[in-house]
Amino acid sequence: MSGFQEENDALLESILQRTFYAGWKEPENPKYMNFNSLEIIMNYKCNLGCAYCYINRWGEELYPSELYADEEKLLSNLQMILRWLKKNNYRPEIEYFSGEALVQEVGLKGLEVLVDSAPEGTVILVPTNYTFILSDVLTERVDRIITTAKSKGVRVSLSASTDGKYCEINRPFKSTITSQCENEKRRWEWKYNDTPDPRDNTYYDRVFAFAKKWGFGFHPMVYSNNVERWKDNFLWFQEMYKKYDIPWSNLYLLEVRNAEWTDQQIKDYMDFIKFLVRWTWEMTGRNPSDYIDFVFKGKGFNILTGPLTTIGRGMGCSLQSAVYLRLGDLALVPCHRQSYKQFIIGWLKVENGEIVGVKSHNPEILVAEMSCTFRNFPYCEACPIKHICSGGCLGSQFEATGDPFTPIPKVCKLMHNKIRALIEVYKELGIYKSLLQRLPIGKREAFEYMEKVMEVK
Repeated sequence: MSGFQEENDALLESILQRTFYAGWKEPENPKYMNFNSLEIIMNYKCNLGCAYCYINRWGEELYPSELYADEEKLLSNLQMILRWLKKNNYRPEIEYFSGEALVQEVGLKGLEVLVDSAPEGTVILVPTNYTFILSDVLTERVDRIITTAKSKGVRVSLSASTDGKYCEINRPFKSTITSQCENEKRRWEWKYNDTPDPRDNTYYDRVFAFAKKWGFGFHPMVYSNNVERWKDNFLWFQEMYKKYDIPWSNLYLLEVRNAEWTDQQIKDYMDFIKFLVRWTWEMTGRNPSDYIDFVFKGKGFNILTGPLTTIGRGMGCSLQSAVYLRLGDLALVPCHRQSYKQFIIGWLKVENGEIVGVKSHNPEILVAEMSCTFRNFPYCEACPIKHICSGGCLGSQFEATGDPFTPIPKVCKLMHNKIRALIEVYKELGIYKSLLQRLPIGKREAFEYMEKVMEVK
């Protein structure tokens, strides 16, 4: 081994030891509050073909399928990782990521392995499109896994990636899905290319009933396509929340910051933002104090609170608070959307079937992305609204511009117009000045700048 490789291995090990490994050993220590998660990437197989999905566009480049073709190896690697965590007394929050883990036998087995090995107090977060609910066999199995976890003091939390009745058109089924469930010795087969979409009212009732039973949340994607439907879609979510007695504010709205936003879609998004503010204003009793408390104290819808509140790290997404680990080759990557070969940070090193350290490949990308603040990116550094912008997605920026640190012009336009919409609606409601008084100087000046720009136009 060359001296250069040895030095880089030691550098990567040192960075991980002083950040994530320390945080996993002391998860209650506030010193390590930003270093608490391990995201385990099983594979990218999914039964949906979402219009905005980067996997549909770049999947083979992100995670070549031959790396996860051997499912027994995936499970063996998972068990090896869990032994390594236990040996070192690492207790991270685990994010179990896949295209759709809960309609795959290997995904379900992997979750069962996690539950069986996780120490008491572990949280296992699983994003899911909830199509498992279409199968009684799968629903019973998922319910059983969650129940078993609870009996062990482990929380399995499903985060519902379902876009809602009016926007599910952005998430069509792929033509044929066939899965084999070994435990039940039963087979289910979904062929939707010649049949209507099965996500009917009964399907949604089952989804919301399951989420209510276990206290799970929803994180729909607000995408450019069909964004004009989001007013009706939001009201539909609220009808379902009321029907199943779920708190009306329990909705995490994810903006898809891809490059394909058109001017008309940005205008439609501005209309939705204004609608959302007015609706929330009504729900807080048209009381300025109650509304302002709602958006400033972490209870408000995230796309409304983002420009007003301050995060404790340089990026708003989880990129700086998690280690991302691919099971197929034990590669450490910056995030699941930046798994391209040139961004691989390194690999877990294995000897005699056990993890013994790390082998570095590109530790510089870890240093760059862990320490970056989007307000200092090229083009962002001189932007007058950088203190109230939510920033872009580094993976999306790389795909659109060739550089993860260069913003996408259309996303910049989206963010600027979002601020315009907020200023207009807050002035309409007579609470704009009260909101400004609650802001730190950098944020206040950014709002005031945009206000002057709007007056000139």
